[in-house]
Parts: sequence; C-alpha cells; structure tokens
Amino acid sequence: MTLAIKRLTVYLRTIAVALVVGAVGLVLFENRANSVEVWFFGLTDESNKVNVVWLMLSTALGTLTAWRIVWFARGLWRDLREVARQKAIEEATKLQESRAAELEERERRIEEKLKHAAASDGESGKKE
Repeated sequence: MTLAIKRLTVYLRTIAVALVVGAVGLVLFENRANSVEVWFFGLTDESNKVNVVWLMLSTALGTLTAWRIVWFARGLWRDLREVARQKAIEEATKLQESRAAELEERERRIEEKLKHAAASDGESGKKE
C-alpha cells in the first residue's frame, strides 16, 4: 500500500513540475516579441529597449543567485554559532579540569599534613 502512495506522490509531483515548466515556457514564448525600456541603477540605457524575455530570465537568475547567497549566509551564521558553542564548551571543560586538578592538589596536601600530624603525634606519644 505504501508503494502505491509513494508512486502516486511521485507522479503528482512530476505533473506539478511539468505544469510549472509549461507555464513558464508559455509566458516566455508569448512575450518573445515584446520589449520594454528599463532603468537599472544606471547600468542600462533607457533609450534602448530590452526584450522582455531577457528581462524575465535575468530577473529569475538574479533572484536565484540572491536566494543562494541568503542560503549560504544562513549556513555560515549557523556554523559561526556552533563554533561559538563549541568554544564555550571547551572553555568550561578546561575550567572544570583545572578546578579538579586544584582540588586534587589540595586533597593531597591535606592528606600529607594529616600523615605528618599523625606521625608527629606518634613520635610525641613515644617520647612520653
């Protein structure tokens, strides 16, 4: 049963993609003879007319490029946050390890003092 549903969804998606491609192709085909005067930040000459098909294709390409840049920036931002988290974790781990080493050193000194105190009590008890 799941194979039949999967097949159906694949066919429906294929039909949807074909319809979108057909609609885009139809729009481009019907506008092939149209032209328009365009101003684009001084990069184009307003006296020269530009074919609408080229305008639509360049707009689509610009949009896809901008989307790719935004997607790349989002990934970069996510990676920067992850690096910051990892750095914080490493610093916390180092701090914890240094505190553990310091505590171990204190315990060792206390044990040595206790042994030394016990040894000196044992010697003073023998002297009496």
